[in-house]
Amino acid sequence: MKRPFALLEVLIALSLVLLCAIPLLVKPIHVYRYEMAALEEMEGERLADWTFSEIKEEMLKGKIPWEKIPKMGHETGPFPLEPGAIQVPGRELKRIERSFTLKGHGEKKGASGQIYRMIYVHLDFRPQLSMKKKSYIYRVPVQRLPKQS
Repeated sequence: MKRPFALLEVLIALSLVLLCAIPLLVKPIHVYRYEMAALEEMEGERLADWTFSEIKEEMLKGKIPWEKIPKMGHETGPFPLEPGAIQVPGRELKRIERSFTLKGHGEKKGASGQIYRMIYVHLDFRPQLSMKKKSYIYRVPVQRLPKQS
């Protein structure tokens, strides 16, 4: 008579073990997904900083002519850039289209005839780097030296 209850006891014990094991398995999966999203977010920040350094380099090399540097209250662009990419281990490569817009926020003349402008560089990425729809804006002062005669 005791035999049928043993099977029932084993089934109850097995179901209790599974009931307790599910939260132990689900939590690490959620943590893993959160960590991967955070890592992708950090890679997006790195790409934004890298993009800004590329733009500064173009300005220093004169690839962006002074005529395209906006005056105070004006805007120029968007200027396209080569596509970038985000690579997170364990995920496929994510291609990102990049462009930027320049906005003038100030202008002064120096004593020797130089012109100084404060430029805000607005970066645009497609698809968005952040789920929070974060905007990437950097400031950079630029200077135009007086023409030598």
